[in-house]
Amino acid sequence: MIRDATALAEVRQSWAGVESLRSRLQVSAFASVGSVGGSFPFTLANAAHNLPFIHAYAVLNDVLEQLADEGHFNCKSIFLGELLKKSEKVLPWQDFALVNAGAGRRNDVAHRGQLLDRGDCWKYVDAVKVELSAWGVL
Repeated sequence: MIRDATALAEVRQSWAGVESLRSRLQVSAFASVGSVGGSFPFTLANAAHNLPFIHAYAVLNDVLEQLADEGHFNCKSIFLGELLKKSEKVLPWQDFALVNAGAGRRNDVAHRGQLLDRGDCWKYVDAVKVELSAWGVL
């Protein structure tokens, strides 16, 4: 869907960062089980999982900006909420409601410091990945 080969390569590289963080966090979580006197610091683990969640929505933001720039839908804003709103009826979303809900949760994390549980983080990251895959971005 993205026509600009350079922009597409950059988005794919950014998404590789999301996947790399996921792998590193999984390895780290398994390695730390049983340490710290048998008590795993779940709040710290949840905080760590919020990083790739935020990163995934930054990638989505970049993709939507690029698609708007290429004329797939009309939007002059660089803000995720507005990009989502303007693209909802135009792009072939697989599950707009889930991705949009994740954007709201992303705002809670980024602007209000309300961390998500790691399971919720990955639910939304996976939803973004489904969209980017369906659009031929990944």
